[in-house]
Amino acid sequence: MNRISLINKEHLISIINFINDNSDEFNYFKKIGWNIKNIESQFSKDNNYSLGYFQDNNLVGVLIGDTIKNDKEYDLELHILFVLKDERRKKIATKLLNYIETNNLNFSKIFIEVAEDNVEAINFYQKNNFVFLNFRHKYYRYNDKYIHAKCFIKNINNER
Repeated sequence: MNRISLINKEHLISIINFINDNSDEFNYFKKIGWNIKNIESQFSKDNNYSLGYFQDNNLVGVLIGDTIKNDKEYDLELHILFVLKDERRKKIATKLLNYIETNNLNFSKIFIEVAEDNVEAINFYQKNNFVFLNFRHKYYRYNDKYIHAKCFIKNINNER
């Protein structure tokens, strides 16, 4: 059985095990600064908003972000959207994004920034109706090279 659930600091050990068990696949996020200590810090924040995608009680995908208060609603800034390699191309990441849109009426926008060389992620977000907003020049640094971030936004229609 598949389910999506909110995850928080109570799930930290499961998340750490998930990352450690999939260290090679999670390596991209490590390159841009997301290590276990950052994840622990993220889960301790009051504005943490994170989801887990479970198949038969096994975590196979995570979405990690922050809520940002605006006038009457909230925006969501995504930091990590990660699905196990063997589970990709099964619409799990899309289901996590759709969950946000259909189950959280207070979100008005979703923001994400992606390294400009991460073409697969850029294509995914564009396919899921995110639009380019701007660049953050020389935002990431890895392999002794600076990489620009492409920032995307998705407006959520809350009139349901």
